[in-house]
Amino acid sequence: MKTIGRVDIHSPAPKGCTIAPSPGSPIYPDGVFTKLWFAKHQRQVPALLIAFFEISADEDSAQNEQIQIDINAIRTALGRSGFKSRFAAVLMSDQSILRAPELEDRLTAIRRATTLDTKTGLFFMPPMSSQAEIATYVQSMLTALQPLAVEYYRELTKHARRKKIRGGPAGSLTSPVDGGAHALSTPGWNVRYEVKQGVFAESRQEMDVAERHYSAAIEELFGSDGILEATPSWSPRWNEARLLCDVVALRVLRCELWSNLTTSAVISWTNYKARMRDLVDRRGKGTQTYSWHAWEARWAEIMAQLIQRAAVPALRPAVNQAAEDSAVLAAATPYAPPEKTAAAADRLPFHLLHHPGYWLRLAVGSARARWLVALAIPEEDRTPPGQSPASAVAHRAKSYDTFLASDPHEEYPLAKRHAYDHIADISRLVDEAIREFAMRNQSRATDRLTFDLAQQLAAAERFGPALERLLPIWDECTWRDDDWDDLIVPLLTLLHDCARRCDDVEVHVATAWELLSLSSPTGSDGLLEYFGRSWPQTSNIAVQIENRQRLSPLTARFAFGNFETHVGDWIECQLTLSSQAPQAMPALTLSQVTMTLSNAKTVSITHQQEQEQPPDRSLFYDFTDDAQENADGSLILEADLRLPHARARTYGFRLSFKEAGIVRLQQLSLRLGDDRFSIEHIYSDANLVRGASLFVQAGDVLEERPLPYADATATTVLPKPPKMQMVLYGLRKQYYLSEAITLDLELVNDEAEAANAIVVVSAALPGDSKITVHWQGEEDEGRELDIGRLDVSAAHRASLQLIAPPEPAACTLTLEVKYTLLYFAPSAKPTSDEPEGIPQRWRLGSLLRSSAADALLIRAVRLTKVGDISDAECSVLDPTALDEQMLKPEQDMQVESEFVTRKLSFDDRRPTSMAFMLHVDWSRGEHADIVTASLEVPRLNLPSSEPRVLCTVVNEKSEEHRPILQYQIENPSGHFLTFALTMEANEDFAFSGPKFRTLSVAPLSRVCVQYRLLFHDAGDEAVEDGGKGRWIWPVLQVVDSYYNKVLRIHSGGPGVGIDGKGRLSVQVTELEE
Repeated sequence: MKTIGRVDIHSPAPKGCTIAPSPGSPIYPDGVFTKLWFAKHQRQVPALLIAFFEISADEDSAQNEQIQIDINAIRTALGRSGFKSRFAAVLMSDQSILRAPELEDRLTAIRRATTLDTKTGLFFMPPMSSQAEIATYVQSMLTALQPLAVEYYRELTKHARRKKIRGGPAGSLTSPVDGGAHALSTPGWNVRYEVKQGVFAESRQEMDVAERHYSAAIEELFGSDGILEATPSWSPRWNEARLLCDVVALRVLRCELWSNLTTSAVISWTNYKARMRDLVDRRGKGTQTYSWHAWEARWAEIMAQLIQRAAVPALRPAVNQAAEDSAVLAAATPYAPPEKTAAAADRLPFHLLHHPGYWLRLAVGSARARWLVALAIPEEDRTPPGQSPASAVAHRAKSYDTFLASDPHEEYPLAKRHAYDHIADISRLVDEAIREFAMRNQSRATDRLTFDLAQQLAAAERFGPALERLLPIWDECTWRDDDWDDLIVPLLTLLHDCARRCDDVEVHVATAWELLSLSSPTGSDGLLEYFGRSWPQTSNIAVQIENRQRLSPLTARFAFGNFETHVGDWIECQLTLSSQAPQAMPALTLSQVTMTLSNAKTVSITHQQEQEQPPDRSLFYDFTDDAQENADGSLILEADLRLPHARARTYGFRLSFKEAGIVRLQQLSLRLGDDRFSIEHIYSDANLVRGASLFVQAGDVLEERPLPYADATATTVLPKPPKMQMVLYGLRKQYYLSEAITLDLELVNDEAEAANAIVVVSAALPGDSKITVHWQGEEDEGRELDIGRLDVSAAHRASLQLIAPPEPAACTLTLEVKYTLLYFAPSAKPTSDEPEGIPQRWRLGSLLRSSAADALLIRAVRLTKVGDISDAECSVLDPTALDEQMLKPEQDMQVESEFVTRKLSFDDRRPTSMAFMLHVDWSRGEHADIVTASLEVPRLNLPSSEPRVLCTVVNEKSEEHRPILQYQIENPSGHFLTFALTMEANEDFAFSGPKFRTLSVAPLSRVCVQYRLLFHDAGDEAVEDGGKGRWIWPVLQVVDSYYNKVLRIHSGGPGVGIDGKGRLSVQVTELEE
């Protein structure tokens, strides 16, 4: 049997109420309603009975007769029952009428024998192959049967209306148990039939009519002559009337939500709560009882459940939307808009319908209040009735309200084994509320709910669950960045205590470090002494913190003394450390400070205690004169790293760089601890340690001078300027025809290193005139003079002789000195047969495709050079180890090879043309013979003097994953080039780096430009190194300013390629721990 109609959210009816014309109901005339009536019309008596019969095309007429007998028997039984339930039959066949035409005659016979209408009483269901086809058939059948069910409930409504108009029955002659006859009052009679008519209207899906009947029933209950006012509050009938009123009010809310009257539903919920509060305060035992808070929690939870089942479109959470999508966050609202019929003047902000999480949060507050009231129950009321005197039991009955709640001895008993678990109830409501807030990306609400729950768990001495709740908030909440100290301090204090009680040493140490910036968890003890006293048996505890992951009691500021310097020159640097720890605790003593620059140079400062300094001034340590770098470029210093409260220590030192480019502070590490406990705070975000000034010692005063540039954590290292001085003696303004001229040249080496120098002279005359030039003392008449080694501050003299032309002319004399510093010079001077050009490394990508009919096993791939190259030297690098791979027919395989080219002549700027062969070793199987196939690679033309741009990607393994794009701009020519760089905005990521920039690149040099990326959403593609990744398409435009030519960007490493549209594609990964 099946009831046809809308699926209802059934509410429980009051138990113990009497009356009802339904069979089996108690006959107490003073009752208002009984749950048996709801069971009768919602579970027992259907509006429509549908019977299913199988009919087969292979059966004879006996099957027809049996179906007719069964249908008529069911209809007869329905008629004898006295109920007016409708009936319909469905004949399910194994074949369709098209395949078995004789079924049509059998259906006609059944219809005539049972007098069922083929439109509303008898249905034929042919075999169906899919669930969608079955669902369509059932939907059409229910649509045809819907009018029958509506008519059934309309007749019941007419019957209930007639009984209501008839009025209440006369007093019963049968006395109840208490000996008095009580007739049902007129308000009670009206309530009964208003509720019945409302239920029937709901079944017809006429929600506006049902709401009117339910509202009328509530008014009758609350009226001056109503049951809630006329019945004594100590009577069980009064609580039953309250429960009936709650059920009816619940149905009012359901009808309004069905009709999309969201604001009206909230107003109805609020008004009913206020009326019930007033009633309990006037006639009950007040609203300061745990029973009232239990009712409030249930009333709010019911509202949340109704909203969830109503599925209000305006409150549906966004699916598959990232939290960083600002457009989605702007469009999403936590409440539904008011309906047009709601008057704006009478509407308050909290009358708008919020999502279920709001109502569950109200329920959490009421459940918490219920627990607090239960904790205040006196001990004499917490004993079971069997162990208490009769007077105490009677006193409880008068003092405690147990409506929808437990008795005092069950609410908070002395023996907690059978107690009501308030914490479990609060946890359940909090988890449901968090789920709703999380679906709408309201992270702050979820954090606050979780924190409040953790406080309740800790108050109940459940420190393990409290610690589990607090750790995610500690890691992910935004309270640190928002400077909400009123929340972060209680969070850290509670987490610190829970970690101590749960023996979580690392969390206890990390929270103590973080609390030092806000309060004093250690008292008057030092930090390490406090750890040793708290964990006397523990050792080798190391805690590492990065950036703003945790608060720090220390502040570090780093600054370069100048925004640019030259290769080999000294640049001043300063590091300033200060402490915000409480004044009452001892000074914090760092064991080591380490600074790592982007060129892999490191600077370390280790602790070396010295005598106390006066407390009225900051300390400045100057290492600029006596600090020397090690052979690997690192710098190790020793200084006092004790940091008292509100005292700053500044450490000054100097650095030099051997390569041109931009040097940044990549990481700054502060380490505190000993062999038992250590804390290391690492700053990889330069914004957190960027200084804005330098300290200068002016006598006894330490002056602070602001820096005139913004980014003090980066400096530009320019190529080393020439310091070779050249002086020409004996030069006159004019000379005469055919005069022998002698000029003395002096070279002075002002470099910091010895150098190998060559002087080249050239003279130019207009037209075809020539002039004779040679160096005095040289046997040949070459124009180059090889001076050789020239030590630091050493000088070398040479004489240049030339003969003036026989005709008047203006002569241009050019002297050029080419020198190489010895610590940059190669170990041996190349001979004339060795190549002189710049080595260039190339990557050749090959795409193999199999045209065979069977799968082939590719064992190895090699690249070889074909023929000799007249103007360059080429060497093919050893191929990368290739795993054996099965290449299926029409399948592609990517192979990469590398080779290095170098021009024979340094001045040769022509492109190089070369040919290669690709040798592929393959076999038909694992044990088959190996065959080598030689494939010709199309001839390559490689430019040698044109600038180029290479792109690489660096994926950092850190908690705050920030991939870095590196663009290497090379200038292999012999003159300076200027490039204009423009990084275009992208929808997939934001970048840290110059958007517009002009860059000058020295001859035969390379400059690296970096961009740090921040993605708007997480990738979901698996990558080879583990973790998640995605492909992005950054667009950097590099234009040669002189030729106004846009340079094409090439792949410079793994993870960078060119897609089918010619765009540069980069794969960035998020590495898993």
